[in-house]
Amino acid sequence: MQETAVEFVDIWFYKPDGFDELGGVWPVRIGNNIAKPSYKNGPRQTPYCNMHFIREGQVQLFYGGQEVILRKGDIFCKFPNTTYSYQIVPSEKPLRMTWITFDGHQARQILTMTGFAEDKPYRRASVDKDMEIVLQQMFQWCKGDSRKQLMTMYSLMYRIFSKLLPDKDHEPPHTPSDWVRKSLDFIHAYYAEKITVDDVAKYVRLHRTYLSKIFTKEVGVPPSRYLIQMRLDRGKQLLLESMLSVTEIALSVGYPDIYSFTRAFTRRFGLSPGGVRKQTGGRLE
Repeated sequence: MQETAVEFVDIWFYKPDGFDELGGVWPVRIGNNIAKPSYKNGPRQTPYCNMHFIREGQVQLFYGGQEVILRKGDIFCKFPNTTYSYQIVPSEKPLRMTWITFDGHQARQILTMTGFAEDKPYRRASVDKDMEIVLQQMFQWCKGDSRKQLMTMYSLMYRIFSKLLPDKDHEPPHTPSDWVRKSLDFIHAYYAEKITVDDVAKYVRLHRTYLSKIFTKEVGVPPSRYLIQMRLDRGKQLLLESMLSVTEIALSVGYPDIYSFTRAFTRRFGLSPGGVRKQTGGRLE
């Protein structure tokens, strides 16, 4: 550890590369400290998200015109571009903290998902023995620069986030429009996987009959017809824009074989897939 005027500190800094930035969140720095009696930080802002884990002692956090005293096992966070300050509170044991600073388009959402809010940026009694071990391991793995070491450190960071998540997500009351939107999202994502309306109903946790009723009211067609139309429209697009064979297209949009795809396609468009290909001079087989 390096000694400064107010603490003994060990910090690892990380500059993400293009690969890291493809993800939703990446570390910026990780640190450990042992505070001196004069320890104080801020008031200041940072452009990143941050979590401070209190390992020993006590700290007083100042935020948004409020203040709170936090102890061993508590965690406080810092939202980006928000002013905070904190200082040591005299106690029998010295203040000792570990912190993780991270960035990315999911960073702020992770703070919110793990129970922090700008008007209450702390959690009580959240650092158990298992998290202590993970924090130690994370600081050990972050010292390397190989891709394997970085991936291990990433996995430990996400393990910390997961430990802070509630066991069961809170789901707000759903409206029929919410269920239909969720059904459409499922169909758009998995239409090529041979899904059925029963699969859609199971996903949104509704009885098939009720789902069909509200879906038809909102969308204008039953979910079974919507699913067929989506598959056939996508199939026609592939016929016009790709060199895939008709068999490849049939299997790519969720049909079990070329025959069932051709029958459904001809009923919808008045031409067989081969006929569409002939009109555009494309590949037939």
